[in-house]
Amino acid sequence: MKYFRSFLAGLIGSIALLAFYFITMRLLAGTWDAAWSQFEKLWYYMIPLSAGFGVQVGLYTMLRTRVKNAGSQRVMMASTTTSTVGMIACCAHHITDVLPILGLSAISLFLVKFQAPILFLGIVFNLFGIIHLMGKVEKLQQPTKN
Repeated sequence: MKYFRSFLAGLIGSIALLAFYFITMRLLAGTWDAAWSQFEKLWYYMIPLSAGFGVQVGLYTMLRTRVKNAGSQRVMMASTTTSTVGMIACCAHHITDVLPILGLSAISLFLVKFQAPILFLGIVFNLFGIIHLMGKVEKLQQPTKN
């Protein structure tokens, strides 16, 4: 029960990221079928990205609760930054859908060509973010030395 709030926040974060993906793809692709088709092609990237983001949200929630008790705002700022970087890395590949409309076809072609490495990089960022946040949680669990 102690970690239920963190678990719930992580689950909601993971589901919200997938919902963001589907809504974004629906708006850009035009149909739910096209959004689902794209997801089927990339599910092995999207599921780990979503899960990793959810874990980061859960760890962030745990840290935020403990930081309020410990009084350290630096830990909260570091975890917020890590989660933000993970989210940006996760969704960076969606830029390719909008760039042709903005007249940036060369960048769009580059991003489409390297979509898989960009998604893989997002998973790596998630792992680093999780490791970073787990280190912060571990530091807060250690007794302070006076």
